[in-house]
Amino acid sequence: MNQTKLDDYLRVIELCRDVETSSANPFDVDIREKLMILKQRLPELKFLDELLVDSEAMLELSQIIKLQDQWLKSRASALYIDPLLIQLKLKLLPKEALSEAFVKSWHPVAQLDQLSPRGLERAFVYWRELTPISERFKDQFGTYGIRPGVVDYSDLLTLGVFTKEQFETSLAELHDELMRKSNGEWVDYRQFVGNESYESKVRRAYLLAFLISEGRAVLKTEPLTGKIWTMALAEKVKGVPKSVAISITGDS
Repeated sequence: MNQTKLDDYLRVIELCRDVETSSANPFDVDIREKLMILKQRLPELKFLDELLVDSEAMLELSQIIKLQDQWLKSRASALYIDPLLIQLKLKLLPKEALSEAFVKSWHPVAQLDQLSPRGLERAFVYWRELTPISERFKDQFGTYGIRPGVVDYSDLLTLGVFTKEQFETSLAELHDELMRKSNGEWVDYRQFVGNESYESKVRRAYLLAFLISEGRAVLKTEPLTGKIWTMALAEKVKGVPKSVAISITGDS
């Protein structure tokens, strides 16, 4: 087999293996296109080693089809609806069916015949006597006026949670710990964050988020399994960070 033919097979095998070992969408692999390439090359195969390479490429494509099946089942079990699928279905619907679907799903919040002077009066009184938002949660949060939001590094220093030296020391210690445990391999994010107290897990997750934002660690997610992996890096990487929301609860 000449090098050009071999490269076609190797590209197919390498692409499939990259998808299998990452969280990439298995539907990014055009199965029909790859099968056509293999079909065109098949009559040219003469030797056993060439047929073995062809068999390996077919095996890898079958693994991608298996991943596609798992992907669809996962999305279906989560009641996921692909926007593209909805768009295609809408284009195929006749006008009558589209109008009927709209009427069945249309639930207006209010209609003119539902309003009355008495109803308007009750609404006015309700909004007039409604306690301001700043006064509603005094029992829980006091009168300081802090609302849920983003806490950054400067906020932690202002609140006295960390001094600058403590923060940098904690980051360095966590990075060293992750470097030892990962050793160039992916480790389970939740196991690394820990199974101790809730406060400890939140603290470690917060520090790890800084390491990832600085490029001193990386994060990988697997949509099909829901697993999250992390790994420390010896040298900082450059690039635009991608935001990933991870829930931290008292029992996970």
